[in-house]
Order: sequence, then C-alpha cells, then structure tokens
Amino acid sequence: MTTFGILRAKFRVSWTTVWVGWRGLGAISPWPDRWTDFPPLLSAGELAAYAGERRASASDQTEFDLEAALLDPQGEGREAIESVLNRLSDLDPADPAVELRKWRVIRLQQVLETMPKDAVYGLIALTEFWQEFGFPPDSPHAVQGRGNSAAPDEYYQRENLDRLLSKHHAWISDEVEAIKKHEVQISPL
Repeated sequence: MTTFGILRAKFRVSWTTVWVGWRGLGAISPWPDRWTDFPPLLSAGELAAYAGERRASASDQTEFDLEAALLDPQGEGREAIESVLNRLSDLDPADPAVELRKWRVIRLQQVLETMPKDAVYGLIALTEFWQEFGFPPDSPHAVQGRGNSAAPDEYYQRENLDRLLSKHHAWISDEVEAIKKHEVQISPL
C-alpha cells in the first residue's frame, strides 16, 4: 500500500492533507521557495482518484470545478496543481501543521518497517528520516553529537538502536492518538 493509502486508512483525509502531501517535504525545508525540488508524497494518479471521489460529493460549484481540474493532472505543472489544491484547502477547516504530522507519522512507520537491522545503518536511516523533517523538537530521535556527548563507539551499538526504536514506537502511538483526538475536535467534512 502507498503512503497515501496508509494515511487514508488511519486518518481523516481532507484537501489540506492532499495539499500538504503534494507540496512534499520541500515545504518545510530551509528553502521553501524551492519546494518543487522535493517529490510530492502522493502520486498524480492518487490525486486524480481522490478528486474523483470528492467531486461526487462536492458541496458547491467552486469546489466541483476545482476538483474537475484535478481529474487529469498529468498535463499540468506541479505549481498549477498546487495552486488548485491551495484553493481547495482554503475551503477546508484542517490545520496544515496537523496534516503534516499525519504524513510524518505514516512515513516513520514505513521507515521502521523497512530499515536495516544493522545498528549503524538503522541509526543512519532514523537520522536521515528526521533530517528530512528538519529535526523537529518533538522527535524521539537522538543524533550522535547533536545535543549530547555520546561517543561513536557508544552511539552506534545495538543497545542504543533498540532503545531508540522503543522510543520511536511509543512516539508513534502517542502521535497517532494525539492526531485522532484533534480530528474529533474539528467538524466532519
């Protein structure tokens, strides 16, 4: 299953979720004006399928017309599609920061499922994941030498990886619960 498919199975998805995913991780990079240098987190086909589903229940003509523009996104440039998604997102009460958290937790689950078993490469995989998200303050990850004095021979050990994996699994559980709690507080689509 794709990242978007997993996200849809676990959380409420809105146009803001899709807009955040279409902008990809470039939107949170130190160079936000270069967001198109980073790939989207969902495919054009997934975007078109979602637009078709939503179009069938569009609540007004503006939404219907904007969704129609996404039914065949292959010929459009990424910025043009982002502009349509931004307008659809404006019709949506969802918080982009929360929607990014949804993508983040699903992507982390995927990393944990596929990461190397070797301690060194596993720790590198975790570090690369959190680097993609700019090392947010709520990250359960500890990077060797970043805010700590762990020596490489201590850091790159199986025990450290196991400890960090345990912290990551607990973080995922807490994050999913917090996101779902937030979803209950907002009005349904």
